[in-house]
This record gives sequence, C-alpha cells and structure tokens, in this order.
Amino acid sequence: MTTHGSSAPAREATPHATNNTISDAVRRRAQSLINDRTIDASDRAFIRYALATNDAPGLSELVRRVDAGEPVIDDSYLLEANDEISTVEKLERLAAMICQAGAQPKTRAAALLVLMSTI
Repeated sequence: MTTHGSSAPAREATPHATNNTISDAVRRRAQSLINDRTIDASDRAFIRYALATNDAPGLSELVRRVDAGEPVIDDSYLLEANDEISTVEKLERLAAMICQAGAQPKTRAAALLVLMSTI
C-alpha cells in the first residue's frame, strides 16, 4: 500500500492574537491623568495600576470613563441602600474583600488600591 503525500503545505495552527497592546495615545492620556491632581487619588491609582500591568482593555476603559466624567470605579456596592458607613467600616470591608478566599485577583487588586487611597 502506497501513501500519497499531500501537495498542499501543512498549515500550522496559530492562535488568534488578542489585542493586548496599549496604544501610544491611550498611554499618554493615562499618564496625563495620573499626573492630574484634580482627579481623585483612588482613580489615579487604578489608572496607574492598569498602566503598570499593561491591562490594555482595562486602561482604555478607565481613560474613557474619566474623559466621559463617569466614576472610574463604582464602589457603591460597599454600601447598603441609603447606608452611610464610617471610614473604619469601609476599611474593614475592603480588607475582607482582599482576604476573601476565592476572590478574583483583579477584585483583590482593586480593593487594595481603594484601601490604599483611603488611608
């Protein structure tokens, strides 16, 4: 029995590359927002973290939110409906989020950044 070889070249499977590169424009805008003292310190911390970790989709979204005048991070879930909490209670809740087993790394990192900007 003879085996016939294929005349077509074998295709190598190449995974589809995801666009995880930060454009120069977004990088420059993020840096200018980090240096802008009129922007909330915790918002600047989130932008700094996204830039440092090369989180292209996250950084683009944060920059878009700041430019649109939207809140960068919605931490309203820390509050019950119409509930005001003290700084100590907020710190305790953030610490619990950071230490919670099974929490997503991004959730932990975000809670840590909010915690750091609070104290």
